[in-house]
Amino acid sequence: MINTDRSTLYRLDILNQQQMRVNYQQSTKKKIDDGSDDSVVYSQQLFLEDKLNVYNGLKTQINNTTAQNDVSDSTLAGIKDLLDTIKKEIIKGRNDTNDDISRKSIATQIEGAKENLYTMVNERVQDEYIFSGSETNKQAFTQDANGKVSYNGNTSLRKSAVEVDSYRERGVTGLDIMSYTTTAGVSGQPLSFKEGERIIDENGREWKLNAAQTVLVEYDEDGKSTKNFIEVTTTGESPDKVHEIAELPKNEDGGEKTFSAKHNTFDAIDDAIAALKNNDGDAISKALDDINKAWNAANTAHGELGARNATFNAAEERVSTKVTHFDVLAIQNNDADLTKVAIESQQLQLIYTSLYSSISKASKLSLVNYLS
Repeated sequence: MINTDRSTLYRLDILNQQQMRVNYQQSTKKKIDDGSDDSVVYSQQLFLEDKLNVYNGLKTQINNTTAQNDVSDSTLAGIKDLLDTIKKEIIKGRNDTNDDISRKSIATQIEGAKENLYTMVNERVQDEYIFSGSETNKQAFTQDANGKVSYNGNTSLRKSAVEVDSYRERGVTGLDIMSYTTTAGVSGQPLSFKEGERIIDENGREWKLNAAQTVLVEYDEDGKSTKNFIEVTTTGESPDKVHEIAELPKNEDGGEKTFSAKHNTFDAIDDAIAALKNNDGDAISKALDDINKAWNAANTAHGELGARNATFNAAEERVSTKVTHFDVLAIQNNDADLTKVAIESQQLQLIYTSLYSSISKASKLSLVNYLS
């Protein structure tokens, strides 16, 4: 009798566990609650959820990058519009029918456009300066007491993930947008550049003059000076100094290397303002030519930005597809078959009824009842 009771209680306990499983599946529509229910389904679910976490994280990063790219694109379009406006004003100022007063008035309008440009190139998104290169915590451009605007960022770009262990450069630098090439040379050739112009090589690294202005020192992507340098001869007095390199060096592997001298667009705008105020026709014509070069440089940078933005747009679509794919697989993997669950529930009810009936009959069996 004792063995019978124990056996009955054991079977009842198994039925209770099965009933809890069925109730869980009916209420949540999920196949398992924990790993002990089905180790195969559980391991597959862990794999799929890990993939979902990875690709959802990637999607968030790409969305943030896309938001910054959209702002960069619209801001750069506005910068080009302002440069175009400045160009049109200089053309008006170059007209011989304009007198001294009219040209000064045009100069004042260009000064206003310059201030608007200064605001735009220092645009921020999510507390990051979008045009300061990889140093997004630094203000891209700064202005001194004399109104001279200088680029404060670096020449390298930040990279953002587009896939697992795959990264692409995002945005453009302020140097790309607000400077244009005045002179360029390759290994073995001489190169001259004016005071304030910045030297960039084919790898995007900047070469800066030392304090004595006797050598150009190479700086790496992190803004640290390297052991590489080029001897420079400086002639003239500020602001008309000219720096000359007798022979540009080769790459370390002996290959040809390209160098470019970049002129600050804000300096070109200042020159245009000064030419208009001084009523200097030749200087106004030169200023117009420089602003044309500045607009072309900004337009080139805009094209490069568009190509990078397209990469992230494609990555966003691809990652979204993978998130949907793994989400569907995760649902299918842990999705309970409600028809099967309903049948199991009915079967359990019948077994419960049968078991309790047996327990009831067994409880009535006694020696007294037998003798009677």
